[in-house]
Amino acid sequence: MPEIQKPNPLYQLRTDLAARFPERKDVIDGALAAVLAGEHVLLLGPPGTAKSALARAIAQAFGGSYFERLLTKFSTPEELFGAISLKALEQDRFARVVSGKLPEAEFAFVDEVFKANSAILNSLLTLVNERVFHNDGQPVACPLVTMFGASNELPEGKELEALFDRFLLRFDIGYLLRPGNLKLVLAAPDPAAAPVMTMKDVRAAQAEAAKVTISDETIDALIQIRDACKAEGIVASDRRWKKSLKLAQGTAYMAGERKTSPEDLAILVDSLWREPKDRPKVARLVGKLADPIGAQAAEILDAARETAAKVAALVSGDRKAYIAQAAQALEQFGAQQKKLAQLAKGAGRRASVIIQDSTDEIVALHTELARNVSAGLGLRSARS
Repeated sequence: MPEIQKPNPLYQLRTDLAARFPERKDVIDGALAAVLAGEHVLLLGPPGTAKSALARAIAQAFGGSYFERLLTKFSTPEELFGAISLKALEQDRFARVVSGKLPEAEFAFVDEVFKANSAILNSLLTLVNERVFHNDGQPVACPLVTMFGASNELPEGKELEALFDRFLLRFDIGYLLRPGNLKLVLAAPDPAAAPVMTMKDVRAAQAEAAKVTISDETIDALIQIRDACKAEGIVASDRRWKKSLKLAQGTAYMAGERKTSPEDLAILVDSLWREPKDRPKVARLVGKLADPIGAQAAEILDAARETAAKVAALVSGDRKAYIAQAAQALEQFGAQQKKLAQLAKGAGRRASVIIQDSTDEIVALHTELARNVSAGLGLRSARS
């Protein structure tokens, strides 16, 4: 995502969230774009990966009303939409008391969202898609900006496919890879963000983002991405392709642009995959057509993360094998930094930020590994 200029209050929010939630920059950037687009975000991954904490921090940052609920197969509509009003029943009406429930929330986090049963599903679909809740047969407008759904697994069954498709952005979140980041999280207080915008500001920002001109080049690139994905067996609904342009507008707006460009479509990497295993293929296809330099930088970073994970897995094993693998990794980190420096020479606005973020993370990986190796050898790290 392109750099957010400091006068924009979203700059401080992005910086704060990235500091509090390490290894989550893509999720943070995507979540902010989703808020501007008024779309929803799915966080897929195991428990304990700070999914609810991130959603809660974003709601707090915008000062918005927040609703949170964990669904089970036994959940009832009352948990999301409110209890039946006894006074209404006395008048032969079937109305719910929605105070403090999802119909009144501006931000929401629904854990295990695919546990929604048929009694919940229809009302939930209408609310997240149309921002309407039917109470006693009357449509009630809902202020929902973004709902964060979370799940440990992909949905099963056709009835849940419509709900799955409502999440325009999908992120596969794993446990923290770097020991240094885990240490930081363990020592830090619970993540939170101080309010930086009011909901009035949010609505105004959404209106401004919607005014960003969608360029012909962006539309042409989107069609090429769709055709390339279709050829590889990756198919998305027409609704998803249409709404993806809102994400491009949000991305361009946060970059201070008044017009989209093809590189703003790079966010589709986390919109088009159906299963996490498809994400690398989507990243290759989207990156090639939207932002080839940024895609190369992302690939370099992924390779560095994979190398770091392999070395970490050896730390408790044979010492010689660990030292040998660590030495090779340090050389790779150095070479990767040089590659990123070369890419930076021809990078656009978005790719420049990706390259800088990738460089910062690889330098941190390099420093951390060098320190660990030096400590194991009884030496003092030259980079500490």
